[in-house]
Amino acid sequence: MSKSLALYAFEILTARLGSSTPRTLAEFESDTRSKTGDYPKKAPLFVTWNKNGDLRGCIGTFLDMHIEQGVSQYALISAFEDTRFSPIKSSELSQLSVSITLLDEFVEINDPQDWQIGLHGLKVLFSSNGRRYLGTFLPLVAEEQEWTKIETLWNLLRKAGFSGVSAAKTLDFYVSSIAAGSMKVVRYKGLKCGATYLEYIGAIQKSD
Repeated sequence: MSKSLALYAFEILTARLGSSTPRTLAEFESDTRSKTGDYPKKAPLFVTWNKNGDLRGCIGTFLDMHIEQGVSQYALISAFEDTRFSPIKSSELSQLSVSITLLDEFVEINDPQDWQIGLHGLKVLFSSNGRRYLGTFLPLVAEEQEWTKIETLWNLLRKAGFSGVSAAKTLDFYVSSIAAGSMKVVRYKGLKCGATYLEYIGAIQKSD
């Protein structure tokens, strides 16, 4: 998948920050002579903003969305509504990069280690003491963080907001919870593209 969807996320963000009207994806691709390449018409997706290599916002959906609508919507949600961060400002644009991940091939697994680092993302949904927890890591997170599978599974629990198990007991917790029917673990794959703000500016200049 080419950079076009990632470049388009910058089109959406800069238009909002500048109170202007963004081009449609087709208009943007035509004007910048960029091409998205093959991708599904509808898919779950996540938009991730980074600033100087550090996470600045990441939100997405596991619902199937038309790709243009999904990128347009979640480019802004992840930029302005990720409660872990303050909203992105215009002054930060030059330091930003963005990645778009389209999710596919969802498989529920009974063995919590039945997945590959760098290839699969993970989604966990479980109940404990009357409370429900949900968390996910995109396919490249474990590889980027240099986590083992057990470390990834433990951090996934913490991402979901659960701190009731130690790292040493993580695998036992997953195995027993899956066996009891109180936990569902799903692995998935993703198509990913990314771009920097400088690449976006370069594409815009070609259209002038």
